[in-house]
Amino acid sequence: MEFRYPQSPEDGDPEDTASALQRLAELTASRVTPLRTLRAQYHLLQKLGSGSYGRVLLARPRRGGPAVALKLLRRDLVPRTTFLREFCVGRCVSAHPGLLHTLGVPLQTPQYFAFAQEYAPCGDLSGMLQERGLPEPLLKRVAAQLAGALDFLHGRGLVHADVKPDNVLVFDPVCSRVALGDLGLTRPEGSPVAAPPGPLPSAPPELCLLRPPATLALRPSLDSWGLGVLLFCASTAAFPWDVALAPDPEFEAFAGWVTAKPRPPRPPASWGQFAPPALALLLGLLDLDPDTRSPPLTVLEFLGDDWGLEGGREEVGGLESVGGGEEEDEKEEEEEGRSSLEEWTDEEDGDKAGGKRGTGGEAP
Repeated sequence: MEFRYPQSPEDGDPEDTASALQRLAELTASRVTPLRTLRAQYHLLQKLGSGSYGRVLLARPRRGGPAVALKLLRRDLVPRTTFLREFCVGRCVSAHPGLLHTLGVPLQTPQYFAFAQEYAPCGDLSGMLQERGLPEPLLKRVAAQLAGALDFLHGRGLVHADVKPDNVLVFDPVCSRVALGDLGLTRPEGSPVAAPPGPLPSAPPELCLLRPPATLALRPSLDSWGLGVLLFCASTAAFPWDVALAPDPEFEAFAGWVTAKPRPPRPPASWGQFAPPALALLLGLLDLDPDTRSPPLTVLEFLGDDWGLEGGREEVGGLESVGGGEEEDEKEEEEEGRSSLEEWTDEEDGDKAGGKRGTGGEAP
């Protein structure tokens, strides 16, 4: 499935991404499967993550098959249209290996909207960056896959708008496959977007400068900036700044260096580890002017160059033994997590339903 339908049924003209997405969401609304509880279809094994609007659970289909990640969105906080849009975007871009695959059909319980996604047994990229950055071979694998995924999205008129290490899922310890996930903020190009509610290291300066009620039209250059910040992060295990705005000292040092004429030969200290090719790549992705910012696929032009980062064949080989096999991990998760998670879920649903465990009553 793709967004760009050949013709609009109304006037015969090509249908734009926003209209096609809205039409697809309307068609998908009738396919939402109501369930009394998610346990009707899944063994719930473990909580993988949570946020303001819901959570992600590791689950195994009762009919058999591999474990999946169930994304749950609270119905009292997330509009139905928002849920349908995220599901439809996920289904439509699942053909690309660099984007997390959305599976099956949309679901709803009395408390949640839900859908299944691929389970990435090695977690997200931020989990690999606790003490140091990735070895250069792994970093280049991540960079190439994410560049391809973003180019795929942009070619279909979509902007991810939330590129950061937490949203990159890792399928094996040496990053042979990573996938960009969390399409909750993905919108058609040109959609209005407001400034983030608080300091966000991955947001570009043109977004950080907004003041309510002003908005900005989404452009692919926003994802280029996010990719540049992510590559810095994956190289150093630290963000380059807290926010891309003065008076943040790290951002001011970077902005002062790139705008100086002539530019000083030595970059700020935190950028000194990068060899000239890597620095050129990052400066293109992090161009302060969104009109001249490099597209993500520029990464491919630099993969054959030395980026000047530590970590070679020996370190990469050592990482291959980290974490054990997928089947072993899933067995441990099932043994340790199932009963406590199901009990916890019953209690939460019961509280919202007026104290009846497992009834799945409507939230107030």
